[in-house]
Amino acid sequence: MAAIGSRILALIAVSLALFFVGVQSAAFEISGSKWKGGKTDFYVSLTGESPSGIAWHDSFLAAITDWDDDTVFDFNVIEQAIDPCLEDGLNSVDFTDEVCGSEYGASTLAVTLRHLSSTLLGEPNIFEADIVINSDVRYDIYDGLLYPGSNRRIDFRRVAIHELGHVIGLEHESRELAIMAPTIGDIDRPTEDDFAGVDALYTALESCTQNTLVLGTITNSLADGDCTVAQITAGGTDFSYIDLYRIDLEKAATLSLTMTSSALDSVLLISDLNPTVIDYDDKSAEGCSSTLTRQLDPGSYLVLANTFDKQVDPACVTEGDYSLTAHYQSGYPLPLGAAISTSDTPARGIITGAASNSSGAFYQTRFSADESIKVNGEIAIAAQDIGEAGFVVAAALTGDQVFALNSAGIFVERANNASPFPKHRTGELRAIETVLMLDAVVPESLGITELDVDFLLGYGLDSDPSTIFYNSTPIKMVIEPSTP
Repeated sequence: MAAIGSRILALIAVSLALFFVGVQSAAFEISGSKWKGGKTDFYVSLTGESPSGIAWHDSFLAAITDWDDDTVFDFNVIEQAIDPCLEDGLNSVDFTDEVCGSEYGASTLAVTLRHLSSTLLGEPNIFEADIVINSDVRYDIYDGLLYPGSNRRIDFRRVAIHELGHVIGLEHESRELAIMAPTIGDIDRPTEDDFAGVDALYTALESCTQNTLVLGTITNSLADGDCTVAQITAGGTDFSYIDLYRIDLEKAATLSLTMTSSALDSVLLISDLNPTVIDYDDKSAEGCSSTLTRQLDPGSYLVLANTFDKQVDPACVTEGDYSLTAHYQSGYPLPLGAAISTSDTPARGIITGAASNSSGAFYQTRFSADESIKVNGEIAIAAQDIGEAGFVVAAALTGDQVFALNSAGIFVERANNASPFPKHRTGELRAIETVLMLDAVVPESLGITELDVDFLLGYGLDSDPSTIFYNSTPIKMVIEPSTP
């Protein structure tokens, strides 16, 4: 994790009116600065037409399409005139006789002015990009070779394409055939190298595995070979290691996280999928650990287990093992993921469920041993199975022990895994099958002060008893000693 700031930065990218000279082998150039979400509005309203009779406005829109149709980036065109020299958060283009108060260089065709805002991860994001086109240059619109025949005018469209590449986030590329070459030449459309640059910039996060965030505690490590911040943000110099965990929330919830380590300098962050950081904690816990609690709206998020790019604490290093504990609180039960199957038969049905200390008014995963806990689940049976002869099963897993919920509603340990799995209910399957696994149980009264349990539930058909459809994400219940 690199330094944190909130300052606004500005960057000017300049395109020069020189001939393209030679190529070498390399690749696109990107700094890592990009648009959040890979899209932006762009205001266009150019007047007049070229000597060839094509309107400047139409040619600029065609240049936008050249990027829009073949990359993951999305321009939303608004055909309205906006002054590109205003720092107003709006992106626009126009012909001008100066660069917003400064003179054009002797061979400068156009300038893209990018305004940037600093981020917690990676290089600054672009929040505004405007193009000014030198009105003293003699332009026309044509394809193919630069200066074909007797036409000594600059092709407007390839200049527009180049500047729009800067708007997207591409830098000058001098080692591959590219429209983003620092000098204008015979290339009149984006090349594969240009497209690859946009792809690398806006799909960098996909290069790293996104694990499903498991409620409860898992162990992992940050070490050589792991993803780095620079890798997931496509640029910058923050080479600190990072692990990614994804959680999808259909309803608002509070996520409580702890990253514990005796040696790794832990940094916890929560981001959206862009990834723009929503909240972070770098050193609120004791020692080398980190804690973070955040209320989140419905949506998809990443929990980022990170460290610092340079050692800042003599007692804590930037490589090593850690434990990540995640707990959930909400007025709604947590979705239990897509159903999975015990056989090759495609899974079906929708399963929900959660644990509560308030009879279902509020759901969570962590409880005190002196609380009264209720755990229940619900199976929305697939339409094709409603009314069929079948069965409902439920299991509780703790450590190496497996318990099955019998027909009396009591969990019994599975001593012999070779025997048929006990069924909680048999008969005609209803559209909604409810399963009460624990009903007002106080662990402390049973002599239990600490326990970590995963609950699974599912259903099957009598015609295929070896196939059970069940929840891929367990219902988590963690019991901790009660506070004196």
